[in-house]
Amino acid sequence: MSTYVHSKDLDSVLTLDQLRNYFHNFRKSRSAQGVGIEWELLGVYRETGQALPYYGEYGIEAILAALAERFGYRRMEEKGHVVALSRDGDYVALEPGGQLELSAKPVRTVHEICVQLENFRQELIEISGPFSAAWLGVGFQPFSGRDQLEWVPKRRYEIMRDYLGKRGELAHDMMKRTAANQASFDFLDEADAMEKLKVVYGASSLVSALFAHSPISEGGPNGFLTYRMRVWRDTDPARTGFVRKCFKAAAGFDDYLDYALDTPMMFIVRSDQWISLPPMPFRDFLNNGFEKFFPTQNDFDLHLSTLFPDARLKNCVEIRGADGQRFEYRAAVAAFWKGILYDEGARKEAWDLTKDFSWDDRMAFHVKMEVLGPNAFLGKYRAWDLIKELFRISFEGLGKQGEKNGQGEDETIYLRGVFEDFIKPERTPAEYLMKKWEQEFRGDPGRLVNFLKI
Repeated sequence: MSTYVHSKDLDSVLTLDQLRNYFHNFRKSRSAQGVGIEWELLGVYRETGQALPYYGEYGIEAILAALAERFGYRRMEEKGHVVALSRDGDYVALEPGGQLELSAKPVRTVHEICVQLENFRQELIEISGPFSAAWLGVGFQPFSGRDQLEWVPKRRYEIMRDYLGKRGELAHDMMKRTAANQASFDFLDEADAMEKLKVVYGASSLVSALFAHSPISEGGPNGFLTYRMRVWRDTDPARTGFVRKCFKAAAGFDDYLDYALDTPMMFIVRSDQWISLPPMPFRDFLNNGFEKFFPTQNDFDLHLSTLFPDARLKNCVEIRGADGQRFEYRAAVAAFWKGILYDEGARKEAWDLTKDFSWDDRMAFHVKMEVLGPNAFLGKYRAWDLIKELFRISFEGLGKQGEKNGQGEDETIYLRGVFEDFIKPERTPAEYLMKKWEQEFRGDPGRLVNFLKI
């Protein structure tokens, strides 16, 4: 979530001893474990597929204002402009290029996630009609170039733009043109958190390959199945990818904490003012402060939100590796990971499947799968074969959790379409989209928008 919420309770000076206990504060009981989702969408004009502007009578800011007025959201403004909405624990935020993100409050089941997404979808469709706007479930802006998208007027993004632009050639593409399906899961204790994080890191590139869905940019094929992941790889090596220490058998909270402390900061907030810092590691700020400023927990919370590995540890385990998906598969990524992470046997099976690959094998596959998807090899194994086994593990783990909807269906219903449409024919969402684009849509932006809109 890109919306900063300040807590005055966390303004006292922070110490390293306090940070040693930081992640322990977010432990949950088994009965209280939930699932959270962040759903990112790309706003375009229905007829042309060109990105919606932020400003103006028919821009994204006007759509946010209309959502607030019609459905009772609280407007969150910066410099007189609407940049986010909140209502009953849900946030509707904007990414730097105007991508719309629903950060829904955690719930217990994937069934409830679907209710959250459907309710928001109906609100968004109702409001967007008069604006000639459509919202796409896909991983990358398909038609507009980087310079055609307006920056959302947030000081946070100004600082990030300057900082990341010096560290990756595609950093501004990441900020302005990408969209993901993200899911968050709770942990019981330190061992449980680190096991979940390790399992996700072990399988994340395989899941990214399965859900590859960003093969089109600037009006045509870009040569990738998941161009979004290619863009992320050239954003900032210090804060993206995987945290290598977390693959260790005895990895603990201190390993992730060390990663966070050694990563350079971007900014702090004082009296509602965003202050750019020189690129010092948080550890240096913790030890020495900067000018008249000394570290608080709010600073550390904010710093954690600027770390972008494929999975990150905050008050939960947040998984970030999958491209945005069409509405039909809106809950599939969360269901896939829930089947693995909330069943102890499934976690063990998933780790056993992926634990023996070398770091070099993992890095080489991560690059190759951007172009080839599951047709790439991880070590000596074709990724499709590993993915099929991961899918089986997830499906069985989800079924054992026994969460039923009102029709008596368990959560595996959200994976059945993935099996029929992608696993069974060995075809990624990106390959399905490209076939449609070339054979059925014949390069017509309006038809592509109609296919991808929520």
